[in-house]
Amino acid sequence: MSDVYQIPGLLITALCHVIVIYYLSEHKYPKKRFTLYSCMYAAGFVGIGGYGYAVRGAALLFAYIVIVVCTFLFSCIVSQSCFAKKCFLFITYFCLFSALDNVLKIMMKLFCPKISAPVGFYVAVVLRSMSLLLLLALYKKSAEAILRSLSDKSRRRWWNLALAALLFYLLQASLSVLNVKETMSDVQLMSALFVINLIMYAVYWLVFSNISYMKKDTEAALVRQNVEYLSARLSAQQKAEEEHRRLRHDIRHHLETIAEYAKTGDTPAILAYIREYRIKVLETAVRRYSVNRTVDSILSVYAGKAEESGIAFLVKCNVPAELAVRDIDLIALLGNLLENALHGCQKSEKKKLYIEIYIRTQNSRLTIVCNNICPADLELSGSLPKDKGIGVSSILAVCQKYDGSLEYKVEHGVCSACAVLNL
Repeated sequence: MSDVYQIPGLLITALCHVIVIYYLSEHKYPKKRFTLYSCMYAAGFVGIGGYGYAVRGAALLFAYIVIVVCTFLFSCIVSQSCFAKKCFLFITYFCLFSALDNVLKIMMKLFCPKISAPVGFYVAVVLRSMSLLLLLALYKKSAEAILRSLSDKSRRRWWNLALAALLFYLLQASLSVLNVKETMSDVQLMSALFVINLIMYAVYWLVFSNISYMKKDTEAALVRQNVEYLSARLSAQQKAEEEHRRLRHDIRHHLETIAEYAKTGDTPAILAYIREYRIKVLETAVRRYSVNRTVDSILSVYAGKAEESGIAFLVKCNVPAELAVRDIDLIALLGNLLENALHGCQKSEKKKLYIEIYIRTQNSRLTIVCNNICPADLELSGSLPKDKGIGVSSILAVCQKYDGSLEYKVEHGVCSACAVLNL
């Protein structure tokens, strides 16, 4: 094995791959397990690469192909993203890696023709790794938010992007073949690779920026529409609460009226007056579920609606008086969850109808779980209703705004929605 000098360079390259994959992927395992898989991958990378450099010839090409496949499998194993997204990220990274590798080799050949092979190899490895890590830092700072704006559920879009990345890579590979046959000069190849990658990332930026803008604009419109509707309801409920306070404030006048009836001995009139007053107080009373006024008002609105429809309304709520969630977001989230639950019960043909709502804050998270009877034909697409309307879109927009999650489940005629916000 005369070419053992490549072993440390292979290890540096493997570590660079591990770092990039770690920051590009959505972590599937804790750090200890990821580290274990990374060590196994790096050992295989160095072993296979070292064998290829030692034997040379067809073995080197075979080792290269095996390393690429192993790197792809490693990126898939440690990430919990959808498969289409994994393919897109890997192909895009591999395009950049290949382009940098080719460009650096050409530059070493053009500007340092007398440099020894070991020195040239390590200069290229170090420059390539530093460039990749620098680009990774740039991605984390300015482009990650755009990439993450496209949900894993948009698998068709991810497959389209993966196909576009594959086409760019095939174009790069074609140029490399032409270079081997010496139909292009080194300068022409380097320029072509630079232009291809520049166009590729410009296209990515435009696509993701457009998707992000359209998504935010649509979600903002949906949230505004629902907030206006639900804010009006909340305002009406708060007015009812004020009326309830006024009635309690006027208790002195009511007692005087009752006293007048008592003086004349008109007991039926007293009972009728008390009954009328009691009904009026109950109609304006706001049910108390927690110390948070906004939550109580929303729950009271839908408790009344559920009662009118003959639907049992069960609440378990443990939230503080102040939440790190804007009222309009809380209205859009909780209001739409309950609105959808109410509609689900009303569409169901079952006799026993109910809505269960659980709200709590723990470890800087607000968790809302809503269970309700639903129609038998309700279908899900992934973790969301297949025919999601404005309500579900508004709920999802609020969850994403607070870096949370939304998940629906349907079992035995019961729909369960779980919304989590990071406060």
